[in-house]
Amino acid sequence: MIRGLGYTFGVFIGIPILLIIVNFLFFRGNQVTQNEVENYIANSKIIEIFIPTETEQDSEGYYPKLTQGDNFKRIIRVCFYSTEHRKYLELITFNGYDSRDGNNYDNNYTRSAVIYSGGHFLVRANKAQWSDPVYGTEANPVPVFGVKVIENGVGEPQVEFDVPDNLNRIFVEQYLDHFLSKESFKKLFG
Repeated sequence: MIRGLGYTFGVFIGIPILLIIVNFLFFRGNQVTQNEVENYIANSKIIEIFIPTETEQDSEGYYPKLTQGDNFKRIIRVCFYSTEHRKYLELITFNGYDSRDGNNYDNNYTRSAVIYSGGHFLVRANKAQWSDPVYGTEANPVPVFGVKVIENGVGEPQVEFDVPDNLNRIFVEQYLDHFLSKESFKKLFG
């Protein structure tokens, strides 16, 4: 009887409390709010960029929260120098958030194939980061978020690389919460 009571207490009270503590200590991030995500996006501009085929590509796995089911995600960073804008830029995208067609295939794999083959893209860049002289170097490129592939720079979108607004919000939220340094976060949002 006591053993069963202890087991029940551990499963229904102990483990949830432990998960809350672990999330609080290790998965806190910047604790970004939806208002901050909205402000970041509202204070962004859409620009056209050309990504050459010779780019530095980096990816890193992470866990947004310990208690979120299938929670292993991956950030993909494609860093390159934009001769047109005279800055280093970093296209940021994520695996694990885009299975719009209802199966387990992540549409980001299709976008990654398009990105790695080079081409013209419409991207979202935050105005504060764009104009900040701290950003734009090889060590600290300006983060940009893909919106559409455009064919030959003429503005005609292709279907392979579209990031709908709701998905773009998730990408921005993950970047702000888990990958933007605390100092840069405070600089952006006070």
